[in-house]
Amino acid sequence: MQEVYHFLMKDSNNPPSASVIIAVYNHFEWLRLILDALRMQTEKDFEVIIADDGSNKDTVEKINRYISDHPDLRIRHSWQEDEGWRKNKSLNQAVRLAESDYLIFVDGDCVPHPRFVEDHLRLRRPNTIVGGRRVDMAPGISKMVETWTTLPKKYFSRVRLAILHDVLKSLPSSTFSQLRRTIRFPFICGTPLGTRPHGFLGCNMAMHKADLVKLNGFDEDYVNPGTGEDSDLELRARNAGMHCLAVPRYALMLHRCHQRLPLDSPENKAILNRNKENRATRIKNGLIKES
Repeated sequence: MQEVYHFLMKDSNNPPSASVIIAVYNHFEWLRLILDALRMQTEKDFEVIIADDGSNKDTVEKINRYISDHPDLRIRHSWQEDEGWRKNKSLNQAVRLAESDYLIFVDGDCVPHPRFVEDHLRLRRPNTIVGGRRVDMAPGISKMVETWTTLPKKYFSRVRLAILHDVLKSLPSSTFSQLRRTIRFPFICGTPLGTRPHGFLGCNMAMHKADLVKLNGFDEDYVNPGTGEDSDLELRARNAGMHCLAVPRYALMLHRCHQRLPLDSPENKAILNRNKENRATRIKNGLIKES
């Protein structure tokens, strides 16, 4: 297949308040749940860009069918050839396509809370990367979610009750910390509670597009999973004087239980150490290719 960019309902004269960028590689059953959750958002003024790192033909066909069947959601699909792990390249391409000046990043195995986009927009601030947390679901609960052919209206509550059941039964995979992560705090007089300066996860982060452009986006020298899109970005953001704000009680999401990819790539470590030593802010192989 050739590189594909599927556009729908594009209106550059009326840009959305946010661009939600979903990093995917196959696993359409989870992407479908994410898109269903985005259709249920309390905040409606956003676009969706699927940053597809080479999903197979079957997945692409299912994505195109979903787009056609759900014109209420503004979706664009960016696809590149499968040449191994090139997530950062696909993210940079999605950033180039984004019409909004505020970017929200989601991984393709994380289902957002109904107030996810609303929370990120309320928490946005200049010169800051905002990082939410995720609920790491136990295997049984993750399988339960995966069986949903359509996302139930009370999907977050159903997962919370399932985790509570596991906790009360003292099952090995159950923890109170995961249960706490399902609880969204209110904004008191418009002020969020429990925020703190901290790092972030690449699966749940948001920032102004202009701030990401200052860093020249994601480093495409990373071609292995691990520290590529979040740890490196955090390092360079801090070097540039930006703030990293953790919001563990807002912008919640449910994370699929799966075997983790190896994160001990020596090539990744070498790139990260190089950027540490050089106190790098911008990188050469990013949104713009610099010599």
